Amino acid sequence: MIYKVSFVVQGGGHPGAIQNMEKRPKEGDRVKLGDKFYEIVEVLEIIPSRGEFSYLHATCRPVEK
Repeated sequence: MIYKVSFVVQGGGHPGAIQNMEKRPKEGDRVKLGDKFYEIVEVLEIIPSRGEFSYLHATCRPVEK
């Protein structure tokens, strides 16, 4: 399964991104967007899976150092 994930960053500090992932992201996971890391706080299915593809939306926040 390929997960097509739309990432939106809380607070507008990053424009977001769309990435293909081989593992389904979940709350608490960390993802690198650009040169910074973000923690996923919510994952929602955008539309039902089709064939080998699943379409997800993930909201994330910057990881504090």
